[in-house]
Amino acid sequence: MFGIFKKKEVEWPFDQPKNCAVFTISQIIEGKCPIQVVYHDAEDDSWQFLSDIEYTMDDAKLVGLEEITKIDPTVFEVATIKPGYHAWRNQVGDKWEVAKTPHEVEE
Repeated sequence: MFGIFKKKEVEWPFDQPKNCAVFTISQIIEGKCPIQVVYHDAEDDSWQFLSDIEYTMDDAKLVGLEEITKIDPTVFEVATIKPGYHAWRNQVGDKWEVAKTPHEVEE
């Protein structure tokens, strides 16, 4: 009877499911640093959510993509960047800039 009042489900904009494991760093999870750089990797279609700080492999964490959107909902603004591209901003509130990610030359 009250079906007309059901909350409309918002379409998930990422090309990966909500429970997809993504890379981030502990400083973001702990709220010490904001997300400032987002990579959508061409090789395996994975996502990375990083900050503009120096970090080590000890800081690396795997979390669900949906958890990242709860930490910082503004990442929805870059959810449709293509694999092989990345986005960055200087601080939260700035407009995301998007560019093709340069290929790294393996030695």
